[in-house]
Amino acid sequence: MKAPEIQALLWYLHLVFGCLALLCVLLMLNDYGFKGTQTERVFFTLYAGTGMLIYGLTKPDNDARYAYLTGFFGFPFVLLIGLLLPPLRTLTLVAAITLLSDSEFQRYTIDDDYALQTKTTGILSSYPVYSLVEDKYLFFEKIVPDVVKPKAALHSLKMVKKGEDSLRIQVNNIDTVIAIY
Repeated sequence: MKAPEIQALLWYLHLVFGCLALLCVLLMLNDYGFKGTQTERVFFTLYAGTGMLIYGLTKPDNDARYAYLTGFFGFPFVLLIGLLLPPLRTLTLVAAITLLSDSEFQRYTIDDDYALQTKTTGILSSYPVYSLVEDKYLFFEKIVPDVVKPKAALHSLKMVKKGEDSLRIQVNNIDTVIAIY
């Protein structure tokens, strides 16, 4: 397709969302994230979406940009080839299910600065992961995973802030106190 202005605009958007996606990965490695439960997913989706649009608009060529697009956004075709080859079929199915699995987030507010977040991934694990979310800085929050480890689905939850430095959490039949800084 001959639309150099659209391709240039998409490349710039793709680079912006690529930088934001890289920032999300660096933040997640350090237990931080952008505010909101789905913000990282939005950036990753917009990064992948602009890449797929550019891949569809770009004619095949022997340059580095097309090799980049083929490497990242031709991945569904790699999965299709993996399904056709019997030795790789099980590995490909596990990779595809992992990529397609969706998580359910739920946040329970403690006060203006803290919240308890549950993350349930139905395919991989039926038990939620409990994380403490602390409001930090302007656009970021600190996420401390696995603050409570019950091996059951959430039935009852009670939270009481005990002073400025601790929080009492009662999940199902588990009663625990965690320190907050």
